[in-house]
Amino acid sequence: MKKTFIVLSLVLGMAIPNIVFASLKIVTTTQDLAAIAKAIGGDYVNVKSLTPGTRDPHYAEAKPSMIRKVFRADLLLLIGAEMEVGWLPAVLRSSRNINVQLGSKGHLDLSKHVQLLGIPDAPVDRSMGDVHSEGNPHYWLDPQNGLKIAKAVSEKLAALDKEYALYYKNNFTKFEKTLTRKIVEWQESLSYLNGKQVVAYHTSLLYLANAFGFTIIKEVEPKPGISPSASHLSGLVSLIKQQNIKWLIMEPYYEKRSADFLNRKTGIKKVVIPQSVGARDKIKNYFDLFDAIVTAFNEAK
Repeated sequence: MKKTFIVLSLVLGMAIPNIVFASLKIVTTTQDLAAIAKAIGGDYVNVKSLTPGTRDPHYAEAKPSMIRKVFRADLLLLIGAEMEVGWLPAVLRSSRNINVQLGSKGHLDLSKHVQLLGIPDAPVDRSMGDVHSEGNPHYWLDPQNGLKIAKAVSEKLAALDKEYALYYKNNFTKFEKTLTRKIVEWQESLSYLNGKQVVAYHTSLLYLANAFGFTIIKEVEPKPGISPSASHLSGLVSLIKQQNIKWLIMEPYYEKRSADFLNRKTGIKKVVIPQSVGARDKIKNYFDLFDAIVTAFNEAK
């Protein structure tokens, strides 16, 4: 029986050549980074995200499942700019994985590879609301930054896994070619937004505005993370009417009552922006994300 099993195994091994086994274990703090890492790493990486695209990664909580993932990781990819400051340090300490700690070769903070917007010009304190002292961390919502993220990831993978460095480089080239073409298509589709003013719920869509040429004139939140008061909403009603603002943009996890109130009072159109890969079931990759964002705008046109 044992001899038969060995022979069968050899036959099957010969019949199924070139089986690829993922080598690098990558853990990311968001599904956006996971999608880009998988696009670059392909068959030679195993990628897991610590947070789902349906949630705001600011407010994740350190969990044993996160610790187990980080413990086994060869590479940790994070958004940085204080996006994960409330939970990732605890996960890293508990994981006891020296390979992915701050300063190690397996720790990649992607905020260091983009030009951050919204950097405060004065010291930050809690009275200012949820303000990040290093700058606005939602930079993946500019697809040009997606290219920078992908390039940094490809270079890191090549450094950690030199045997497949050319494979990672080629995958980045494919990703770059596709994304560059798609950016032109997205900008053409949303050209009517260029130069327009919009209201946003939170400060998180600054990079999206920068990418597509519109201006966020005001937020529904009086300060980042602070719920709007009746007087603040009243002021927004006046502003929207005076400036003839047509769109209010927001992520799906924020309360809708304020946006619905502004819609009833002014007719402003509410555009719910899928902010991450995984925010909706059909958003499987980085290209899907911007396809869905463009669709959301066009449906409210």
